Amino acid sequence: MSSPSGTLRDRDAGAPAPKPKVDRLGFIDWTRGAATLVMLQGHVWESFTHKDLRDTGVYMMSQFPGGVAPAVFLFLSGVTLAFLIDSREQKGAGPKQRMFAALRRAAFLGSLAILFRLQMFLFYWPNSPWQDLLRVDILNCMAAACVMLAPVSACQRLGRVRGAFAVAAVIAFGAPFVSDWKAAAPESLFRAYMAPDYAAFALFPWGTFVAFGMACGTLFRCVSSEGREQLMQWAGWAGFALAFAGQYVSNLPYNIYPHSEFWLDSPCLTLIKIGVILMVAAFGFFWNEWVPRIRAGAGHGPRFSVPRQLGQTSLFIYWVHIELVYGRWAEPFKGKMSLLDTALLALCVVALMIGLSTGKTRLVESDWYLERRAALLGRLPWLARA
Repeated sequence: MSSPSGTLRDRDAGAPAPKPKVDRLGFIDWTRGAATLVMLQGHVWESFTHKDLRDTGVYMMSQFPGGVAPAVFLFLSGVTLAFLIDSREQKGAGPKQRMFAALRRAAFLGSLAILFRLQMFLFYWPNSPWQDLLRVDILNCMAAACVMLAPVSACQRLGRVRGAFAVAAVIAFGAPFVSDWKAAAPESLFRAYMAPDYAAFALFPWGTFVAFGMACGTLFRCVSSEGREQLMQWAGWAGFALAFAGQYVSNLPYNIYPHSEFWLDSPCLTLIKIGVILMVAAFGFFWNEWVPRIRAGAGHGPRFSVPRQLGQTSLFIYWVHIELVYGRWAEPFKGKMSLLDTALLALCVVALMIGLSTGKTRLVESDWYLERRAALLGRLPWLARA
């Protein structure tokens, strides 16, 4: 006669293995983390490679995907805004409340942008010009785009999708015209935020990716969990079509614009980047969807993911690595290192950032941190609503 425990073991042995729990939004962190890896190596090569070696194939390959990384960050900031507004709507927030939520998000990002430029200014003092405080960086672009999209946030779901797509199209296809206006416009902060510039993240054309991200994020929330796999399949194919179409049109011998620079304000380049983003996001979705299932079927648990880890702390990594790679301490080495030395340094910087990211995650998940955070919010409850 078998024991009760033996009976249970026999029953469990014949039962199908439980389906592993899949985090269907983990691909967002994964995509952001993949862009972070591209950004880290690209910035190291850009800062430290010897000036005479910048026409080599190795250097150019390190910089080639660099233009897509900031576009990914901007796109995902739009996705995050879409999720925020959709959550507010599901909780009963009205049009004005949703619009103010977008403006609060813009204020938060704008505050981070100011703090970031202030920190860079102070760390370089007294050799830093005060004009650097007003430089339009990627955080400034995120904040400005959120302000532009605030009226769209007041619409219902499908209205937000249509409105965000419309804003994205206006920015992308209007960028060459804004470049023409820039030539006649005086130097001003407004021009710095609006007009395409090789040294800044102006709304034209970079705001396209935030608006497109808001449209895609809202559309993603419109689809049930069961239908998201098919949606991401179509997203991947749509990304391929957009990238191909952008490349094809850019090689045509005629242009509808009086003046347009491909690497500065061309809508074709914007379409290519959007296509790449969609393909990377689709790959990230299916990677995070199926790898856990395959590992669970083989009897293995979840494993550490470098892209997801970096994606969860991307703002922290961005802030730290900028000072590390472009800061004052690096001045003696900037533009003076060989290809091999730069490659080794890039590996070291990536390893250091992974370590810092992991340490930050463990800190914020520790009992010590959670207890003190709860105590602070108890004394300052308005922080929880910020």
